[in-house]
Amino acid sequence: MDTRRIQITQGESYMITLPKEWAESMGLKKNDSVNVEVQTDGDLLVSPVKKVAPPKDIKKIDVTNITNEDFLYRQLVGAYISGHSMIEAFSKQPLTNSTIDVVNSFTQTSIGLEVVEEDNYRILIKDLMDHAEIGPRKSIERMSILVRKMIGDVFEYADDRNVSRVADMEKRDMEVDRVHWLVSRQNSIYKKDPWLCKKMGSNLSELTKHISVSRILERIGDHTVLLSKNLMTLSNEKKADAVDLGIKDIGKEIMKLYTESVNGWLKVDMNTAEWCIEEGERLAKKIDKAFKKIVVDIDTASSTSLIAGSAQRIAQYCMDISEMTINSAMD
Repeated sequence: MDTRRIQITQGESYMITLPKEWAESMGLKKNDSVNVEVQTDGDLLVSPVKKVAPPKDIKKIDVTNITNEDFLYRQLVGAYISGHSMIEAFSKQPLTNSTIDVVNSFTQTSIGLEVVEEDNYRILIKDLMDHAEIGPRKSIERMSILVRKMIGDVFEYADDRNVSRVADMEKRDMEVDRVHWLVSRQNSIYKKDPWLCKKMGSNLSELTKHISVSRILERIGDHTVLLSKNLMTLSNEKKADAVDLGIKDIGKEIMKLYTESVNGWLKVDMNTAEWCIEEGERLAKKIDKAFKKIVVDIDTASSTSLIAGSAQRIAQYCMDISEMTINSAMD
């Protein structure tokens, strides 16, 4: 934070000086113009009329002594979500095959990154994505479609027991996670660059809402995977038919609740959101009541309880989205 005193000119205009380092980094010279914009909270945003390319932002990770592949992967994900434009994995010794495999796996999993330089001691990854073209809203719309298809396939599996519907559920959930990482990354990038945030027609308040909804969609995806796993666990049990009937009975209602809650949020439709909250409360009670009627034994009790719990959590997460919709409508 750089505090500066206000001065008053002879014409009684208020004036402050700009930080020299910032002006030089923006390529500003005498008589150049800057934009001055009042923010909703009363702050002033000062930005150059002509935006210069930002300096290189490289996050360097020393992998010399890292033997835990999961730890390295988590560091790479953390650097990605933090918004660094380039990530360099380097070592004082030749890179091991396992390290190279982890970096390549991460690059293939993340969205927008490519390896641009590589030798025996370092791998440089660069973000090639135009974040001014694809914003968080588009990413959330994609997430919502992916999750909706997952939910629909789980309930259809309970109806026809077609294993192909849920066989790759974890892989599909990974795709949802990838998009969630991207939303988290964009959130970090826009916070560091108010100009880019403005270009996207967004603000810090909107960014917070986007990341919150993205996180909820990611969790709904997780519970959908749990639903599929526990339904498959019961596939050879005698009680499976009773559980399937319970799931089929609520499947269409959960699908409608999910679809309406997401659409309500995208449209900032307060009336739809209120319907979703009331419907979610009713549906959560219905799920609890329906599964209590199912007679289970010790072998099926755990899976049946987890199925009911995941279905309830999906309904409750839809309610959370709708509550945020109402909050947004009150802005």
